[in-house]
Order: sequence, then structure tokens, then C-alpha cells
Amino acid sequence: MPKIKPFRAVLPIPLLVNEVVVDLENLTIENAKLIRNSNKNSFVHLLIPKLENYYLQGSKQELTFKKIAENFEDFIGKEILIRDKIPSIYVYRQEKNGHSYIGIWTVSSIDDYLNNKIKKHELTRPEREKGLIEYLQQTGIDANPVLITYPGNTAIDQLILDITFNHPASDFHLNDERHQVWKVVDENQLDILVAHFVVMKSSYIADGHHRAAAASTFGIERRKLNLKHHGEEEYNFFSSVYINSNQLAILPFHRFLKLSEEINIESVLHFLRLEFDLTEIQKEDLIPEIAHQFGLYIAGKSYMISIHKQLNNNVLNDLDVSLLQDYILEPLFNIINPREDKRLHFIGGKIDLAAHVKMIDDGIFDLAFFLFPTSISDLMKIADIGESMPPKSTWFEPKFPAGLIIHEID
Repeated sequence: MPKIKPFRAVLPIPLLVNEVVVDLENLTIENAKLIRNSNKNSFVHLLIPKLENYYLQGSKQELTFKKIAENFEDFIGKEILIRDKIPSIYVYRQEKNGHSYIGIWTVSSIDDYLNNKIKKHELTRPEREKGLIEYLQQTGIDANPVLITYPGNTAIDQLILDITFNHPASDFHLNDERHQVWKVVDENQLDILVAHFVVMKSSYIADGHHRAAAASTFGIERRKLNLKHHGEEEYNFFSSVYINSNQLAILPFHRFLKLSEEINIESVLHFLRLEFDLTEIQKEDLIPEIAHQFGLYIAGKSYMISIHKQLNNNVLNDLDVSLLQDYILEPLFNIINPREDKRLHFIGGKIDLAAHVKMIDDGIFDLAFFLFPTSISDLMKIADIGESMPPKSTWFEPKFPAGLIIHEID
């Protein structure tokens, strides 16, 4: 069902790939400044560039985008980055924490996103889209792919396996992760790969709803300006990585609260005992091992909350994030809008439990709820019926480094 195609990527030269690519998940403004000062070849210069002349006309954002575009051309001119001569699709593998993820790095049609052939499970925020659209408009750089998943497909799995028997075009380590890239340039393999996706029944955005939305809005606007539009221009596509659903890792977003007024511990525990099964546990057991349970850390003690009677055989309402919001966060703490409430903080992915518990002991937060991950099957069911999941329902891995495979929008 999804339309993919080969594209001429912009790539780091193999000799410099370790210097160029950037781990976005651990990138802060302070880290970016340190990297900028120590590594002239880092993709950070195309994300958070140093503005050397503050007396130029324009807003800081305009000057930033202008500098990014200049740095991009400078990187290409110096052959830090090179424009691939042949349109290709790429097989990408990441090894992290003993887990291997492998998929197809390509570009996807914005029409498939707009027509819901690539299904969504999350609402987007206009203000976040706006910044991403402006980045695309001003720089033409599409460097952070959308993660898309699909139900198991043995034909695609076999084709990927055949391709990875060859020597990778790129093979390097970044932090504790290994990254490998294979270029698919054989026309027969490309045709077979594209054909497999055409007949694919369903595909789902796992991570990157805002990037897909921004690319689609940008592409629609570009169509209006191009009197010779034919549909194959690069602005009609966005960078994407397709990974089989049985390979993805889904982790939860835990909920941490810093309340604006003093908390009545006994009132909280009394409410929870009345409504649910509440059991005191050891601190190291706070992260649940099954659905419909929540670990609670409050006032130096650890509890497990079990929810059963509130289940109503509705896939959306029975999500753990929905149950926690509807039956605990709203009635207990009057958190009506979890997306906007400043008292609520989301911490996702693989966490250091002891370190995060210490944040509560140190008074940074007052309490925390630890969740079990949402299942991929529930995500697909919700997307299939056209519904959206609550904010911060899923943390997906893998995350992709910036600067490895760049889709240049004409």
C-alpha cells in the first residue's frame, strides 16, 4: 500500500561518518556547543549552528536557518557530505543493548500520509509542526526519518537478509550503538522491494507524527508554487524507515508529578486502597511486569496498584495510560489536560530506576507512577479505527542518528 521509491541521498563520506553523525536523543544545547567547538565536521552545525555575526538583519530564527543552509553547502563543497550519484534504497541495522533492529530506509509519499494509507495513532501540535516546516522550507534538509512499522512480512524479511549478505557501505559505532548501512542499487532488487510495499496491507507510523505532518504540509505548499508539478519531486516524499513490528521495542513514558501544593500522603493512599488493589512492594520492583498495573513511589515507599474492575473491553479506554489518567490523575490530582499541565512530567524509554527514585527522595518530584509498555497490537487496533492515543503513550526504539542518510528536498 505505501508508495516508496529510491532517492539520491546525501551521505557522509565513510572516512568521516563517525565525526558527522549525531545522537539526537542525548543532544542538549550545552552538548551541541561543546561538539561545535571541538568537531568542525559534526552534523550539529546543521542543527544548532554558531551565529558569528549578530548584526545581520533578520530574526534569530531566520539567521539560524540561513547559517544551516550555508553550512550544508559548505559540507558538500568540502566533501564532508556527498550527493549520491545513483538513486538508492538503503537497508539499515542498529544494534543496541543486545537488540538488533533492521529495516528499509527510503522515502514515503506524503499522499499516503494524507490519505491515511500510512496510519496514525497520535495527534500533532501545530506549534511543533510550524518549526519543522520552517526548517524544511529554509534548508531543504530532511534528515530525521519517520519510523514506520508493518505486520510481519516474510518476503521483505528474506530480501533484507539477502542484501545484508553483502558488505555494508557503512559500519561504525556511535556511543554504545553499532550502525550499518547497505545500499540497494540493483534495479531488480529495487523493483521487487517497491512491489512488496505496494501490496502491503497496512503500515503505521510508530514515531515521527510531527515530522510526517510537517513534510506533508510543506509538500502541499510546494505543489501550489510549481506549475510543472508531476508528483515525483522530492517535496512529495519524506524520509522514513520501515521496520517489521516484531522487531520494534516499545517502552513506556512514566508519569512524574511535582505538585503546586503540599501533598496529603494518607489521603492519596486511602483513595487508592478504596478504588484498587494496593500492595506495598520493594523499590526495585516498581516497574510493572504486566499490563493494568502501576508502580507508585511516594514518601519513600513503593506500591503496586492493580486495576481490574475499571476495564471496559474498549481498546482505547483500556490502555494503561488512559486508565491512569481517567481513574487516578484526574480524580486525585485534577489533571484534566495531561498535555498542558505543568505539574505532570513524562520520562520515557529505558530509565535508571534508582536514579529516578532518588529524584523523588531529593524533592525534585513529589511522586511517580511507573507504567508497563503499550503493546504494538493495541497501537495498530487504535490506528485501524482512526482513533488517537493519549499523549506520551509510547516510546519507540530504535532512534536514528542525524546526518547518516539525508533526504534533500528540491
